[in-house]
Amino acid sequence: MSDSLQITRFTTEYSPEQDRIRMVIETAEGEKRVIWLTYRLLNRLIEAMVKALEQETSGVPESSNLQGFSQERARQKQVQEPPVLAEQNTPEWLVNRVDLTVSPEKLDIVLFKDEARASLPMPRMNARQWLGIVRQLFTVAQWHSEHWPTWIAQPNAAPKQVVH
Repeated sequence: MSDSLQITRFTTEYSPEQDRIRMVIETAEGEKRVIWLTYRLLNRLIEAMVKALEQETSGVPESSNLQGFSQERARQKQVQEPPVLAEQNTPEWLVNRVDLTVSPEKLDIVLFKDEARASLPMPRMNARQWLGIVRQLFTVAQWHSEHWPTWIAQPNAAPKQVVH
């Protein structure tokens, strides 16, 4: 059976037991899934997302500073929401493919497990917010990536294991 889900809300966290990123997702219909992302797939996704966001200031003097301002504005506009919680029998996926479609307004991420797919449309502001969250989780996991640009600054506060 093929799943095709449209994600409306999600919580992203690091699981030390799995050494993976765990997304608990929810659809408009209230369906939930636990989606696991590996370090390798996340690195590829981060690289593509950063490249897409950097196109906004390509060829502009001081583009790194402009990116930093945009990233900080996204961080400031981020609103804490109640977490999406998995129930005991929530289906789980280990993502084996990620597609990214870029448009001027948003980044569309599609997470695949074989034929099943979960679509996550992210306006650019939300994409920046999620990248900031994932950056925090990389610190918690003690993962390194050469794909993090300097404009995604690490917050001074101690990183949390769960970020909503």
